[in-house]
Amino acid sequence: MSLKPKKKSELKKIEEKMKAKESKMDTKKMLPPYTMIVSEGVKTEPNYLRGFVSKINAKYKDITKENHIEVYGTGRNTQSLIRFVDKKIARGVWKKYQKFWLVYDKDDFPLDSFDNTQFEAEARKDVCMATAWSNESVELWFLLHFQNYASDNGREQYIEILNKYFDYSKVREDLYDKLMELGSVNNAKKRARNAYMECIESGITAPSAMVPVTRMFELVEELETYLDD
Repeated sequence: MSLKPKKKSELKKIEEKMKAKESKMDTKKMLPPYTMIVSEGVKTEPNYLRGFVSKINAKYKDITKENHIEVYGTGRNTQSLIRFVDKKIARGVWKKYQKFWLVYDKDDFPLDSFDNTQFEAEARKDVCMATAWSNESVELWFLLHFQNYASDNGREQYIEILNKYFDYSKVREDLYDKLMELGSVNNAKKRARNAYMECIESGITAPSAMVPVTRMFELVEELETYLDD
């Protein structure tokens, strides 16, 4: 029994299906590692970061059943964030996560506690941890979306200036959208990196001595890689 040759239209459909399948397999290879972003704040940082995270998880929803990146606001600070992560892993709750980002502010916490959080996190061999701290507060990162800022005047000054650009509130659920709409994340990354590198090049390595500086740009840059086509 001979088989009829397939029509050109049928062959084209088969070719398109194969390309779609190959594209899907390629994307699967690039899935983000299971990442938990653990923040000191329970409102401000999670509200902002979920703007990125929701987009990333939506991008991969057709090829994975689980969200690969999550944000968890703890209400804890500095080194207690590390202890919190360790407990979650020990209990098996966060065992699947391959990387943890710690997001926290300097505020009025002791210098040693603030500094040692970064040093301990980066020295860990059993768990991959990275830090995205802000000295003095995360509002510095938000402010850099609109302008450069180099004065050591603290959180209240950041917020005062932010309110000149939009109605800022720590509990705004649309914080990510507002910053993307009115400010420039690319400028924020550039300004934050420059301030950080100026400290490093000047021999200042203790986070508590870097002010005003934020390392939020490193976390944002990593999240953006998962949104690239």
